[in-house]
This record gives sequence, C-alpha cells and structure tokens, in this order.
Amino acid sequence: MSINPLTVDVDEFVTHAREIMRENNVQSLPAVKGGRYEGMVTMQDIINVTSTKSNVTLKGYVRWEASTVTPSTSLAKAARDILRTDEGRMPVLNENGRVVGVLSIIDIFKGIGDLDLPDVPVSQVMTRKVIVCEPRDEISRVWRNMTAFGIFGFPVVRPDQEVVGMITREDVTRRGYVRFERESEFMKKPPSTVQMIMSTPAITVDETDGTRKAARIFMERQIGRLPVVKNNRLTGIVDRYDILSLCRRLVAVE
Repeated sequence: MSINPLTVDVDEFVTHAREIMRENNVQSLPAVKGGRYEGMVTMQDIINVTSTKSNVTLKGYVRWEASTVTPSTSLAKAARDILRTDEGRMPVLNENGRVVGVLSIIDIFKGIGDLDLPDVPVSQVMTRKVIVCEPRDEISRVWRNMTAFGIFGFPVVRPDQEVVGMITREDVTRRGYVRFERESEFMKKPPSTVQMIMSTPAITVDETDGTRKAARIFMERQIGRLPVVKNNRLTGIVDRYDILSLCRRLVAVE
C-alpha cells in the first residue's frame, strides 16, 4: 500500500478537491470527517460541477459504501475487491477507522508475481469492441464520451485503424483542457483537438503476445491500458483489470 495518503474533508468544496486530484494525478480520494473515514470521492463524480458553483461541498458526492481493506488483508482478497469497484483505489483503515494508506491497482500490480498470473495470448482477455477517436476530433467531444461510457482512455487511430497514439482522462485534466459548455459558449477560440495532447508513439501489443508481457509493460511504462493490434491494425484493448482477473490465486478467494 501507499502510506501517508492524501485525504479530503467531506465539508471541503468540490472545486478544491478536484484541484487536489489534478495536481496529484489521482482519480479518487478518501473523504474523512474528524479524521475518520467516511467514503470515496471520484473525479468522475465531481468533474462536471462547474466552477460557477464554487460553494458546493463534497457531501453530496461521497460514495459512502466504497470498499475498504485493512493492513492485514491478503493481497489476493484486496485484488478481488478492487476488481469489483470502479474507483481504482481502496483506503486502508486501522482499527479506529482512520486512513493509514491507500491501495491502488498500480500497487497491486507490484505484487502480481504472488498472484500466479498465467501466460496466455492477450486475445483471450482483451475487449474487442473498442471506442476510438481520431487525431482531429475535438477534445470536448472525446471528453464527453469518456464521461458517458466511464472509460479512462481511447486509442487514437487513422481511418484505416492504424493506432497512432492514446488519449486519457489524465491527459485532458492535467493539461487543463476540460471545458464546460456553459463556461465556454462565449469563447471564440478554435476547438482543441486530440492531436494536441495525445501520447505518441503508440505503445501496443500484438494479439499473440502473452499476458505476462502486457503486465510487464503496464509496470514499466506506468500505463493502464494497451491497444491490441494484428497486422498493425487495432483489434481490441486490454487493461490492468483484464490481466488481474486471470490470476489463479483470485479464483479461490471468497
């Protein structure tokens, strides 16, 4: 687990919590009251609260039933629990209900060797129906699709499905490209496009590459998803959750 985690008070303003997430490149934060854990707040839940509502607090946006673990929770059980959430992170609580750490899917990947990952072609676990975008697509439209589908990143492709890059929520939020319609309707600037901020060159795996190779790329590159190609054309996408779901030690967890 990561120790000394960032937290936010449930009475804090949404705009401030969102700024903390952007500055520290996290998609969720434990919410506390009087030092005790209350629930989780996610970027997905608060991103569309406009800056004109600067007095809105987090109370109405806390996920009160979000999963937690303790320092003694086994890695296999924690991995199984995190697969069932969409926060990507779980607070680690002590016996007094205080947050002593945070366990993320990235942290779990550091111990994937202990979870007995089989080595099978990524084509067996990849998602074949992939939402994509093109370099000239407007960032605002891509962002709306990310929010609507709950997806953290899209492959950027040419019309022939050649993968040329990736664009993620992190790319958009970190660079400050999120714009809300009511705040930008009077702006006269040309629309920002995907090619301005996408990550290139594209990091991909072939359909025949193994899951252990994909896991190694996730750890070495610190990325969360990989386009899968065949003959240099997109055929699917695989992410950390797909890889973790294969681990043999998770099958035996109650």
